[in-house]
Amino acid sequence: MAVNNIEFRVGVIIVLGLAILFGSLYWLQGRRLERNAQKVKVFFQDVGTLAVGDRVTVSGVQRGKVEGLALTSAGVEVELMLYKDVVLNRDASFIIRNLGLMGERFVAVLPGTDSSTRLDLERTATGAYDVGLPEVMGLMGEMIVELRSLVHSLKQTVASDTSLTKVSNTVANLEEVSRSLASYMSRNTGKMDQIVEDFASASRDVRHMISRNAPLVDSTASRIERATVDLETFVVGLDTLSHAARQFADRLNNPDGTLSLLTEDRKLYDDLCRTAKNLEELIGDVRANPKKYMNLTVEIF
Repeated sequence: MAVNNIEFRVGVIIVLGLAILFGSLYWLQGRRLERNAQKVKVFFQDVGTLAVGDRVTVSGVQRGKVEGLALTSAGVEVELMLYKDVVLNRDASFIIRNLGLMGERFVAVLPGTDSSTRLDLERTATGAYDVGLPEVMGLMGEMIVELRSLVHSLKQTVASDTSLTKVSNTVANLEEVSRSLASYMSRNTGKMDQIVEDFASASRDVRHMISRNAPLVDSTASRIERATVDLETFVVGLDTLSHAARQFADRLNNPDGTLSLLTEDRKLYDDLCRTAKNLEELIGDVRANPKKYMNLTVEIF
């Protein structure tokens, strides 16, 4: 009995000694960090389960701890305590990450690569929150609820017995149409080939006809152009003749002219006026309807 008491006392002393040792080391480490620390303030919209005293790592190495958390209207302002030998560049980043399966959090610091300018420690930096396993599990729960709702809606609409019957009938009809088309194509393969060959032959004939009659088409165009020029010359001649007839009639009508002595009445004058009027009407009709006075026949075939 006495031996058991001695062993129990020794065990208690050893446990207390270890507790004192680890507590002293932790206290000394904290005192060492406080004496050689620099403080950095970082703003996060969400910190999850981050708490005061959680570790802060720089490029994966523990170099500080969370000193304080201050809730603001827009998020949480976190005060970090880092060793003074940690150099933070202007593009340094701060991310709250998951440490284990139980949702422990820590702050991961990446010092940045832009060594030309140091991070201004007087200003509050902006950090990011990395979704951990607890948040993922929560999102999976919400996803399962949404999937259940979606499956229920599908069963009520698309996957209902009536809809499935309609879909089955539609598929059967499409299969029947496909078989009918395949059968028709197999029966009329020769005809389809003949139709394609006929189209190709007709295309070749049209091409050959156009190439064979190209000079004739050019000659016809030249004839039309010459006929147009001749018709215009004819119209100009008629116009000149009409003007001359009217001018001659005016000279006959002039009592001072010598031509008035050739006639005793107005018959010659009236005939000249009518001739001039008819010529003017003919000129107008030729210009309005030139096709009546051009007779061209084009034969290609």
